[in-house]
Amino acid sequence: MRRSMSLVVTAFAAMLALSGCSALDSYFGSDVDVSELELTVGECVVDEGLTSDTLTEVGALPVVDCAEPHHAEVYYAETLSVEEYPDTVATTTEESCLAEFEGYVGAAYEDSRYYVSVIYPSEYTWGEGDRQVACLVTGDTDEELTGSVRGSGE
Repeated sequence: MRRSMSLVVTAFAAMLALSGCSALDSYFGSDVDVSELELTVGECVVDEGLTSDTLTEVGALPVVDCAEPHHAEVYYAETLSVEEYPDTVATTTEESCLAEFEGYVGAAYEDSRYYVSVIYPSEYTWGEGDRQVACLVTGDTDEELTGSVRGSGE
């Protein structure tokens, strides 16, 4: 009954690979403001890319009250304390997301109707000070949720 998890990289890593630093500098200014990339457990956010099953880049995510339609809810967030960019950041974040899912939603991931979207720093945003990884629960592709999924048992 389970499906793949969607992976989301914070900031604009693909743009960096395609355009180079000067294009990013002109887009963001001289630095990425990583404070805009911080998520808090319990926040609900709007971004259709979070419900996609492809690798997507995101910047700041608009936060809304969970009673309003939204695409995802943050159920786990951690700030990494290592100095070097971890090559295993995607894998270890996925593992953390699966381990934390049941405690927040109230159902094992394998038994849930929900999906998981994983957010972690790109190498570029890491260089700008981005250290947060986050796990978000989503509905099906392009589905908007209304209300919190915390403790829903779904």
